[in-house]
Amino acid sequence: MAAETVVFFTGTATEVGKTWAAAGMARLLRRQGRTVRACKPVQSYDPDEAAPTDAEVLAAATGQTSREVCPPERSYPVPLAPPMAAERLRRPCPSLDELLRACRFDDGADVGIVEGVGGLYSPLATDGSNFDLIERLDPHKVVVVAEAGLGAIHSVLACGLPLAAREPLVLLNRFDPAEEVQQLNLRWLRDDGWTVDTRVEDLAARI
Repeated sequence: MAAETVVFFTGTATEVGKTWAAAGMARLLRRQGRTVRACKPVQSYDPDEAAPTDAEVLAAATGQTSREVCPPERSYPVPLAPPMAAERLRRPCPSLDELLRACRFDDGADVGIVEGVGGLYSPLATDGSNFDLIERLDPHKVVVVAEAGLGAIHSVLACGLPLAAREPLVLLNRFDPAEEVQQLNLRWLRDDGWTVDTRVEDLAARI
């Protein structure tokens, strides 16, 4: 973990916008002249979807190749949690120790971004979840990406409380200030002591 600052992106669930947020932050930091590298230690995806993989999105944002972000042997074209996808394909799935060794950045990197899979407790290795990898990696910052609408408070607390000692940063994604429930969720979470942003620009300013 040679980067000056390592940021781990996790989420309250799948499809909440972790990759979009991580890539957006990477682009913003690069525009400031900072060197950014990304690591998607393992990924699974639906090969029938036309959308790029998470590794491809992150690579486009950082200037890496998708193979540098996530090696092909840890990329599974099955829309299941990586250990399940690997089993379906009859391919090996890495252990937490193997993923931890993959989360290494060049000495010249100012910021290293690690993006997990699914939600905080989604399995990503043969022996653990995103939470377990965070505990082993011990990043400088953890970002919890959540939907902003109904259910946001529960989702943020369910993921944030296990990480409370790390003082996670919360991003309420797809925030619409015209929606009263989203405004109320934002106010409640901030009043409860959480550091919450609704724009990637504000999140990047904290790194």
